[in-house]
Amino acid sequence: MKRTIVGILVLSLVLGCIGEKKEKEEYTINITGLVNGELSLTDLKAMPYEEFNAILVKSTGTKIKNSWKGVLLTDVLKKYNVTPDYVTFVAIDGYMSTMEFNDLSKAYLCYEMDGKEITQEEGGPIRLVITDQPGKLWLKYLKEIKLLGKENSIIIKGKTKVTLVLTKEDLDVFDKKTITTEYKGEEKTFEGIPVTALLNRARYEEDAKKIKFTSSDGYTVEFDFDEIFSNEDILITKDFRLIMPGYKSKYWVKDLREIEVL
Repeated sequence: MKRTIVGILVLSLVLGCIGEKKEKEEYTINITGLVNGELSLTDLKAMPYEEFNAILVKSTGTKIKNSWKGVLLTDVLKKYNVTPDYVTFVAIDGYMSTMEFNDLSKAYLCYEMDGKEITQEEGGPIRLVITDQPGKLWLKYLKEIKLLGKENSIIIKGKTKVTLVLTKEDLDVFDKKTITTEYKGEEKTFEGIPVTALLNRARYEEDAKKIKFTSSDGYTVEFDFDEIFSNEDILITKDFRLIMPGYKSKYWVKDLREIEVL
């Protein structure tokens, strides 16, 4: 009986240690897109930092002033030797914010606020603070930084509430649709994501009038917005091709790179 009790005690201690290790697992941000890497909280704290005051302006106009400690995003990315066109910041809950890289010279990855480590309740342990941008672009619970170039993504911009920059991998999260239609005199089957789904994700503005599709070589086609939005059979395939059933082949844009709502 004593050996049994001792065994149970030892097992409890081992399980307790394992649980403690899990609780202390290092918080890490994933770097994806043009390069792949990881940035741990320990790595971030070991880098040259800045301490500064910044005012977060909410959409309601409320202003909140805090002191921060963190590292410039541009310094974090130096080791990857890459200059993206866009950067998408992803929170733990999947919320995303995309900005042009040129607008991120004042972006910091912060781990202290008002002299204390940022707690989980406060959106930590790492928060994105952009001192020259509206508070709606500051991100809590930062978990992933996606570095995106025009050569490996589709950009949806213009009269939209958010700018979307989607890689081929990003397209996998959308529901696919399959259609059969005539193309150059032959019946062919295509699978892709309805353009309407992408426009809804970008949250198009109500006063949108036109929509323009641009390929990698600069070729463009333009339509009335309502004409495109009302047709759920207009697709974008995994290889970035615009499928336009019922339209002449010149409107089927290959190597699509940009969708602009006008």
